[in-house]
Amino acid sequence: MRKLGPASLMLALAATALSALPAGAMQAKRANLSDTMIAMTPAGEAVEALALAYRLADHAREAGDARAMIVAARMIASVPLAPSAQTASASPDLTAQSLFAEAARLAAGDAGLLSEIEAARVAESRGTICKLSCAIRTVHMLPAGTSWRVRFAARGGEPLVIGVRREGATGMDLKIFDENENLVCQDLSQKATLYCRVNPIWSGPFFAVVVNHGGRDVQVAMVTN
Repeated sequence: MRKLGPASLMLALAATALSALPAGAMQAKRANLSDTMIAMTPAGEAVEALALAYRLADHAREAGDARAMIVAARMIASVPLAPSAQTASASPDLTAQSLFAEAARLAAGDAGLLSEIEAARVAESRGTICKLSCAIRTVHMLPAGTSWRVRFAARGGEPLVIGVRREGATGMDLKIFDENENLVCQDLSQKATLYCRVNPIWSGPFFAVVVNHGGRDVQVAMVTN
């Protein structure tokens, strides 16, 4: 048998030790983030639709566009939504019915437009029943100058989608970290609605951190799949 020198012996021992490590140890410090776009699940699509509807409502409000507000309201009504067990207070203002009311105000007495809004309001009054693939909404009061950290258990190969909506004008950030504290997504746009999508390689925990940079408490709604 060929004898190994000190250096070769150390390399052989190191290789043996690494091969004996569990998969979790081999993944230490590696970011749990795939560069490949993964097919979206129905629940993930629901979260994306809500985030888009929230942003469309903001645009409609700024532009005074009643028809855009109707579209945003219909989008929200079409999303199957389940409240989290942690939600102890009423959700922030963006519900389908509240947006229909805003659209009516933006219509400024236009009879034809008001009729269109009423027809849409009645048609969407029941909303969409949550059965299996639903977006989950959690509402939290975030004190000024503090952060809110939420843990999620994500599945490898299944996108994790998170939207955050604030009530009121205050600076806010959204950051997503994996189990090794790698920053894998962030939205620093300071918009009323923040959004992140992460494509995990393996199943494991992720953490969403919402930071309130403002000088007053703010109510925050987080939606995720």
